[in-house]
Amino acid sequence: MDPLTFLALIFGLAWSFYLYNRSGKRADTVRLPPGPKPLPLIGNILDLTSKELWIKATSFAQTYGPIFQLSILHPSLPISQPLIFLSSPDVCFDLLDKKGGIYADKPKLVMAGELCGCENMVAFTGYGAQSRRQRKLLGMALSKERIPAYQGLIERETAGFLTGLLSAHSASSTVSSPSEHTLPSRFLAYLPLIRRYAGQLTLSVIYGYTVPTSYTQIVHDEFLDMAEDCLDILSNRIASGGGIWLVDIFPWLKGAPKAFESLPLFSFLPKARAWKAKMVEFVEKPFEWVKTEMRKGTHKPSFCSTLLENSDAVVRSQAVVAKKQPRRNSDIPPELLSSWASISSNSVKTTSANAKEYAQFEFDLKWTANSMYSASGDTTVTSVMHYFLALLHDADRGGEVVRKARLELDLVTGLANDSLPTIKPRLPSLSDRYVDVDIPDGKGGTRRVKKPRFPYVEAVMSEVWRWGVVVPLNLPHRLTQDDVYIPPPSPSNPHPSPVFLRKGSLIFGNIWSILRSKELFGDDVDDFRPERYLLSPHEEEVLYGPHDHYDEDEYESIKREKRKRDPRSYVFGFGRRQCPGQNLVESSVWLLTASLLSTVDVRRPCVEGEDGKERVVREKVEFNNSVFRTPDPFGVDIRPRSEKALEVIMLAGEGEEAESL
Repeated sequence: MDPLTFLALIFGLAWSFYLYNRSGKRADTVRLPPGPKPLPLIGNILDLTSKELWIKATSFAQTYGPIFQLSILHPSLPISQPLIFLSSPDVCFDLLDKKGGIYADKPKLVMAGELCGCENMVAFTGYGAQSRRQRKLLGMALSKERIPAYQGLIERETAGFLTGLLSAHSASSTVSSPSEHTLPSRFLAYLPLIRRYAGQLTLSVIYGYTVPTSYTQIVHDEFLDMAEDCLDILSNRIASGGGIWLVDIFPWLKGAPKAFESLPLFSFLPKARAWKAKMVEFVEKPFEWVKTEMRKGTHKPSFCSTLLENSDAVVRSQAVVAKKQPRRNSDIPPELLSSWASISSNSVKTTSANAKEYAQFEFDLKWTANSMYSASGDTTVTSVMHYFLALLHDADRGGEVVRKARLELDLVTGLANDSLPTIKPRLPSLSDRYVDVDIPDGKGGTRRVKKPRFPYVEAVMSEVWRWGVVVPLNLPHRLTQDDVYIPPPSPSNPHPSPVFLRKGSLIFGNIWSILRSKELFGDDVDDFRPERYLLSPHEEEVLYGPHDHYDEDEYESIKREKRKRDPRSYVFGFGRRQCPGQNLVESSVWLLTASLLSTVDVRRPCVEGEDGKERVVREKVEFNNSVFRTPDPFGVDIRPRSEKALEVIMLAGEGEEAESL
């Protein structure tokens, strides 16, 4: 080692130990959130993990309280990145909801945004003019008021899914006996069908695109395959380990010469180019397909086609909003602005707005459309897989959950063997979900609210989301200004002091910790128990009953507690960055849940062993997705509950096939 290198090493070590010791003294003057002590230079990097980070964060929360901090690089360094984890409902609501204005930004991630091409997706867009435009477009398509327009579409896809599920399961298996890691294919047939259901439903809503084959046929569709690749890239590669890459901390790494890309430090560059090409392709191709179909007059109504047909009104409304906001540069690359003029004569619809405003509208529309797919696809897939896992556990205990759910559903669907002959057997419908009731408004009048018709089925869906924790750690928010917060008392910190939250901190809501809270849900948090969501007779009376005495304080108190325990308050994110596809996801998952409970039995696979005897296969399920808690493939034995249920499914499937022709 030459003398200069030796001196540099000694200086670096001395400076590191100085910073390490100084961090304790700094806490006396500026109290940061508690957390494990950062190491010299690298901070808490060793405390981070790319797999199930939420579990480690929950362990830290039990030690340091509901708000704690980790740091990428030592917090004394100006370039360090604070990571703040919120692990209780009160802290999440206080900061991400009540102070949403300063917690709604997103980090400007060099890797995910600039290098991989995701910077204009809704989940990655910084809080400002562009995010407001995108949210407005999303509201036009996915608000609660718009969901009834998709009822027929959701019911058609659900019927197709059920038909494909039973058809695939009854087909002959290509694998006669299982090895250690292999099951007969019929026990895994549900996997491609779930992904097709989620993909086709979303493609239909966004682009009006329908896969031209029924669910009973094996399909390799260009758009479905493209979407699957992009979701995998987003969830398991770009966002791996929380989505923070070394280049996000040291942006100068992105400028490395190509000759350096063979070195491990710069291996992210060729990956980013390949991933960006796929992401951009998935943004452009379906959008151009919609415009082509519109020119031919063969398009189906969809989010994109409706807005393109009404582009003048949308552009004008956005221009009015823009006048109220500070001026800013366009989000569109200059080359796209200049090229628009040359293709405007071939546009789907001419517009009186100037080229720049219309180009901005199209740019926002196609990226918003793509974001809608990304927001709902994996959430739906993961929810249904956790439903099957839950039903396997229920079957092990005798199937009590299914029996209770069917007692409610059979009164409407007529699928029980002893159902009244006056009830025509059918699948559940979205219109079955609620009944309207009038309750006192506290001012001498009444207000109409929607009451669940099947409270136990609602409880099953809620418990799937709580027990499964579809998204255990929300994508980070970015704090746009310094903040001071007094956390609520906790067993580890009964008398909390104010903590300083630094501008630029990345804020993570630990949804896993909240939905596994014994304080909220009792000691049996690891059990699947829908009963925990059923209202008591008194709560039922206060919320929905025609009582003479109306206590508004009690009414609001019960609603607050109900919201605190409702997984929907967490699994779709927080504040102004909640998942835009939540209404579509909830409606489709509810109908799938109700339909599966009504029509099919779910059991563990049973296979023939080497001794000729049948044995039940009990698999240990792993979770290797970095963002969604998507289970690795596991086997399920799915069969119709009765001949009557099979007939109803096949009849509904015939209608689905006829409609797709």
